[in-house]
Amino acid sequence: MFGVHFKEAFEGILKVITTQKTFKVMLLIALITIIAAFYFNFNQTEWLFLLITVSLVLTAEAFNTAIEVFADYVNWKRDKSIKLIKDISAAAVMITVINSIIVGIILFIPKILIFLK
Repeated sequence: MFGVHFKEAFEGILKVITTQKTFKVMLLIALITIIAAFYFNFNQTEWLFLLITVSLVLTAEAFNTAIEVFADYVNWKRDKSIKLIKDISAAAVMITVINSIIVGIILFIPKILIFLK
Protein backbone atom coordinates (compact mmCIF):
# COMPACT_ATOMS: atom_id res chain seq x y z
CA MET A 1 0.00 0.00 0.00
CA PHE A 2 2.76 2.45 0.93
CA GLY A 3 4.55 1.80 -2.37
CA VAL A 4 1.47 2.83 -4.37
CA HIS A 5 1.20 6.15 -2.55
CA PHE A 6 4.92 6.72 -2.95
CA LYS A 7 4.60 6.10 -6.70
CA GLU A 8 1.66 8.51 -6.95
CA ALA A 9 3.59 11.14 -5.01
CA PHE A 10 6.50 10.90 -7.44
CA GLU A 11 4.06 11.15 -10.34
CA GLY A 12 2.68 14.31 -8.75
CA ILE A 13 6.17 15.76 -8.37
CA LEU A 14 6.92 15.00 -12.03
CA LYS A 15 3.60 16.54 -13.12
CA VAL A 16 4.17 19.77 -11.22
CA ILE A 17 7.75 20.02 -12.54
CA THR A 18 6.80 19.31 -16.15
CA THR A 19 3.63 21.39 -16.32
CA GLN A 20 4.24 24.40 -14.09
CA LYS A 21 6.69 27.07 -15.21
CA THR A 22 6.65 28.82 -11.83
CA PHE A 23 7.55 25.59 -10.05
CA LYS A 24 10.44 25.05 -12.46
CA VAL A 25 11.75 28.55 -11.72
CA MET A 26 11.42 28.01 -7.97
CA LEU A 27 13.17 24.64 -8.26
CA LEU A 28 16.02 26.23 -10.22
CA ILE A 29 16.39 28.98 -7.60
CA ALA A 30 16.35 26.32 -4.88
CA LEU A 31 19.12 24.35 -6.60
CA ILE A 32 21.25 27.46 -7.10
CA THR A 33 20.72 28.36 -3.45
CA ILE A 34 21.73 24.88 -2.31
CA ILE A 35 24.86 25.01 -4.47
CA ALA A 36 25.69 28.39 -2.95
CA ALA A 37 25.20 26.94 0.54
CA PHE A 38 27.75 24.22 -0.28
CA TYR A 39 30.12 26.89 -1.58
CA PHE A 40 29.76 28.97 1.59
CA ASN A 41 30.14 25.85 3.75
CA PHE A 42 26.91 26.22 5.71
CA ASN A 43 26.87 24.74 9.18
CA GLN A 44 24.19 22.33 10.39
CA THR A 45 21.86 25.04 11.68
CA GLU A 46 22.14 27.08 8.50
CA TRP A 47 21.36 23.97 6.44
CA LEU A 48 18.34 23.27 8.62
CA PHE A 49 16.87 26.74 8.06
CA LEU A 50 17.71 26.68 4.36
CA LEU A 51 16.19 23.26 3.65
CA ILE A 52 13.05 23.93 5.67
CA THR A 53 12.60 27.22 3.82
CA VAL A 54 13.17 25.67 0.40
CA SER A 55 10.77 22.82 1.12
CA LEU A 56 8.10 25.25 2.36
CA VAL A 57 8.26 27.30 -0.83
CA LEU A 58 8.11 24.26 -3.11
CA THR A 59 5.32 22.71 -1.05
CA ALA A 60 3.31 25.93 -1.09
CA GLU A 61 3.66 26.15 -4.87
CA ALA A 62 2.61 22.51 -5.29
CA PHE A 63 -0.46 23.08 -3.09
CA ASN A 64 -1.25 26.26 -5.01
CA THR A 65 -1.13 24.34 -8.27
CA ALA A 66 -3.36 21.58 -6.90
CA ILE A 67 -5.88 24.11 -5.59
CA GLU A 68 -5.95 25.98 -8.90
CA VAL A 69 -6.40 22.78 -10.93
CA PHE A 70 -9.17 21.62 -8.61
CA ALA A 71 -10.89 25.01 -8.66
CA ASP A 72 -10.83 25.03 -12.46
CA TYR A 73 -12.21 21.48 -12.51
CA VAL A 74 -15.05 22.35 -10.15
CA ASN A 75 -15.95 25.61 -11.88
CA TRP A 76 -14.13 26.65 -15.04
CA LYS A 77 -16.24 29.80 -15.45
CA ARG A 78 -15.10 33.12 -14.10
CA ASP A 79 -16.56 33.08 -10.64
CA LYS A 80 -15.86 35.40 -7.69
CA SER A 81 -15.56 32.53 -5.21
CA ILE A 82 -13.11 30.60 -7.40
CA LYS A 83 -11.06 33.78 -7.94
CA LEU A 84 -10.95 34.34 -4.17
CA ILE A 85 -9.80 30.75 -3.59
CA LYS A 86 -7.05 31.10 -6.20
CA ASP A 87 -5.97 34.51 -4.87
CA ILE A 88 -5.69 33.22 -1.30
CA SER A 89 -3.76 30.18 -2.50
CA ALA A 90 -1.37 32.42 -4.43
CA ALA A 91 -1.02 34.62 -1.33
CA ALA A 92 0.18 31.60 0.65
CA VAL A 93 2.92 31.10 -1.92
CA MET A 94 3.85 34.78 -1.77
CA ILE A 95 4.12 34.63 2.02
CA THR A 96 6.51 31.67 1.84
CA VAL A 97 8.56 33.34 -0.91
CA ILE A 98 8.89 36.56 1.10
CA ASN A 99 9.92 34.49 4.11
CA SER A 100 12.49 32.64 2.00
CA ILE A 101 13.98 35.92 0.80
CA ILE A 102 14.32 37.10 4.39
CA VAL A 103 15.89 33.80 5.47
CA GLY A 104 18.21 33.96 2.45
CA ILE A 105 19.33 37.47 3.38
CA ILE A 106 19.97 36.41 6.98
CA LEU A 107 21.93 33.33 5.90
CA PHE A 108 23.84 34.59 2.88
CA ILE A 109 24.65 38.29 3.46
CA PRO A 110 27.15 37.64 6.30
CA LYS A 111 28.84 34.94 4.18
CA ILE A 112 29.00 37.22 1.14
CA LEU A 113 30.39 40.11 3.20
CA ILE A 114 33.15 37.86 4.57
CA PHE A 115 33.87 36.61 1.07
CA LEU A 116 34.19 40.17 -0.26
CA LYS A 117 36.71 41.23 2.43
